[in-house]
Amino acid sequence: MTLSLPIFKLKQRKPAWWGTPSTSRFEQKIPVFFERSKYLVKTIETQNELDAVLKFRYEIFHREFQGKLLPFGKDQDALDPVADHLVIIDKIKRKIIGTYRLISTSFSQQLYSNLEFDVTDILASPGIKLELSRACIHRNYRNGVVISLLWRGICQYIAAVEADYVMGCSSINTMDSAEIAKIVNSLAQQKVGLSSHTVLPRDQYFRRNGFHMINRKKVEALPSLLQSYLNFGAKVSLHPAWDYGFHCVDFFTLLKVSDMPASYQNRFL
Repeated sequence: MTLSLPIFKLKQRKPAWWGTPSTSRFEQKIPVFFERSKYLVKTIETQNELDAVLKFRYEIFHREFQGKLLPFGKDQDALDPVADHLVIIDKIKRKIIGTYRLISTSFSQQLYSNLEFDVTDILASPGIKLELSRACIHRNYRNGVVISLLWRGICQYIAAVEADYVMGCSSINTMDSAEIAKIVNSLAQQKVGLSSHTVLPRDQYFRRNGFHMINRKKVEALPSLLQSYLNFGAKVSLHPAWDYGFHCVDFFTLLKVSDMPASYQNRFL
């Protein structure tokens, strides 16, 4: 039996800071730096490095996923100067091949998750939250080695800020309602639905009636990044946000650090 997707509504205006350009230069908040084989993993340190990250994200999110052909574009918003940015660099080719945006509530309350979902209760609960967002990997490097290195960098960051929770939006690149319903049903059967908190999408991210089959892309398996979150012990909200700008759906994902399996804690923390 296929699980249908309920529709809820919440009124929410975009916060005042959203879309506001920053006049300050970028500064690193938490240092992470290590090397493995031909890869370098670090949090960026300069405005020039941030510009390179924004151009890399544009290549993945806009040119690859959406087919835009504009050269020299940047994927950016008002959160980028606020955040740290973890990158993995191919030292031989001297280029960024993966990145994550990291925001800890120890230094900022401005989170992307709170734009798509109402996470007020989670933010009000005790403990430091670390948000992961804008994750992307170059198409030639989407493998277990690179994902493992990114997670090692994330876990170093978790330890540095003493995060109690890791949270974010996990994207699935389809807007076929039947496919999404199958994914929700599969997640429910795996018992990975978020039960400790009710997290619902905000008004502009609800499914629009008559506008939910932009493509018919089949989803053969969960994306590797989302699957890695589940392997770490994360839970997801079974009420996805529909991102019509990027033609995908986002599942709010929450990991309690103390719930990570012992094997992962020993390996990464």
